[in-house]
Amino acid sequence: KSQIYEPWERGDPDIDVIQFASTLNPMFPQAEYERARRALPDWKFKMFYRGEFAKPAGLIYGDFDETRHWIAPFDIPAEWPRYVGIDFGAVHTATVWIAHDVERAAYYVYRETLEGGMTTRQHAAKALEYARRERVVNWAGGAKGEVQQRMDWAAEGVAAQEPPIADVEAQIDRVIALLKQSQLFVFNTCAGLRAELGTYSRKLDANGEPTEDIKDKETFHRLDALRYAVAGLGGEFRWEFV
Repeated sequence: KSQIYEPWERGDPDIDVIQFASTLNPMFPQAEYERARRALPDWKFKMFYRGEFAKPAGLIYGDFDETRHWIAPFDIPAEWPRYVGIDFGAVHTATVWIAHDVERAAYYVYRETLEGGMTTRQHAAKALEYARRERVVNWAGGAKGEVQQRMDWAAEGVAAQEPPIADVEAQIDRVIALLKQSQLFVFNTCAGLRAELGTYSRKLDANGEPTEDIKDKETFHRLDALRYAVAGLGGEFRWEFV
């Protein structure tokens, strides 16, 4: 959606998107199409029978609005404090970088990384190179039990802190609170994070209803880093749940 459909919507001359309903195939039964329309959730019918994008049931960050939260990059003032979330991994290590506009109480995700095949020293060195001209006030990373990973990064000069909020659902709640209050924005250069925001969802039961379990939760490395960064905001943000 972010790499093909949205550029096409914006008029990219090198991309063409063709969407069509199942019934455009003359062999597809109209009765089956109508049965699906009556029986399926609206989002599923649109996606599977009309070839249209829709927000699936159970989408965790359904409050993310592309027209409101997905913005063009701008030059971030050097004095703005930065917060970095790190998701450790031997194969995939992700970082998400947030700049804080203190006057507007707004937070901007301006950088993302997802890399593997590197040592902790190499990951840390690259992060420190990014931070050399930036005012990073907090590095937060890892789940509660990832003590050794934080120690390894600290030994390489990145003092990654354990997020003060350890519970995954509580961290998710804080990200949602920022979105609902129009305080969290994402630069449209962060295509990987955007893709994860659009697919991070709950498992569905036999009736198509969301459960408490997160689907494929081990694959959303950038969103894990985002949770850690937001949790690491600590006292800088006064949470107002709405």
